[in-house]
Amino acid sequence: MTMRLKQTHIPCLVLAASLIAAGALLGPPAAVAQSSSEKLLCVTAARANLRSGPATDSRVNWIVYKHMPLTLVEKKEQWLRVRDVDGDLHWIFESLVSDKEDCVTIVSDLANIRRGPGTNFKKWFSVKRYTSFRKTGSEKQWVRVEYEGEVMWVFHTLVWPTQS
Repeated sequence: MTMRLKQTHIPCLVLAASLIAAGALLGPPAAVAQSSSEKLLCVTAARANLRSGPATDSRVNWIVYKHMPLTLVEKKEQWLRVRDVDGDLHWIFESLVSDKEDCVTIVSDLANIRRGPGTNFKKWFSVKRYTSFRKTGSEKQWVRVEYEGEVMWVFHTLVWPTQS
């Protein structure tokens, strides 16, 4: 048996197909821009739970690791409501983050890590999206990062928060 669509459904299907095709061409959404009024925080714990509410019995939305950047949205007692790289809101316990250091996370599916600030420097290795580092500086369009004492470089468009 063949199913027939009403004429009124066809424009909706065309629109849906167009949106799906556009999403496939554009790829994953870009990282959310950091608001100038939101304070940058870095996860200081080796591992931290981002929760749906300000309590230890709230659902864990995402487990993140040291140096994951977050932006502060609000504070409720010892809990902080934060925005992540994708713009999603979570709660984290205050003692698991600090505003005393800079950090960045990778926003592309794969990013080349180099030994110096430029494509003329040899690619050291590649890292996946959400890999996070302590930011220690920048030079032109390159961000200087460290991990376990090793200094490395990544191009500025591959990290969040965006670098100026």
